[in-house]
Amino acid sequence: MIKGEITELPSEAQEVLATWTVKTALMCQVLHAQKPPLVPPELFTDLYRDRVPADEMKVFCAYMMQPQYLNGPSPIEHRSMPSRNRDRTDDGQAFERWVTVVTMRIGFAVLQLMAAGPKGLRYEIGHGDFTPYVQTLWPVRETFSWPPLAMKRSTEFDAFADPLSEVKRPFPRH
Repeated sequence: MIKGEITELPSEAQEVLATWTVKTALMCQVLHAQKPPLVPPELFTDLYRDRVPADEMKVFCAYMMQPQYLNGPSPIEHRSMPSRNRDRTDDGQAFERWVTVVTMRIGFAVLQLMAAGPKGLRYEIGHGDFTPYVQTLWPVRETFSWPPLAMKRSTEFDAFADPLSEVKRPFPRH
């Protein structure tokens, strides 16, 4: 996938690649530590204990032509997009909702982790116009062939790496 070669991904390979993606995304958070952390500590504990991504995670893969920069093609890129806000349950209990999207490009392969919490939170974040460019690694599904359609510009990668920019509350009308 890094070389851009056609690859068959059976369910076992999807699980391994999704687990590697989560582990690498979590390590990126350690290398680029922020206060407050982009991902809660329990995600590290869950991955260590279960050895697979948690139910609150989704992992995707995509294909991108290597963008050209002043010093030649970029071999690797990493983006993290966090979102935190306070919310209330139906019975009035306050809680913090969080979502983190970590997108990594290595060669031609683009891997993306979406994690949301608190535990048990179910969410749907679509890829909108990027649906033809994305394949789901986690939760695992049937065997599929990679690559999908290619993203060709760094602006497309930027938009793909920040799907939360499309999830906004409408401004109140005056």
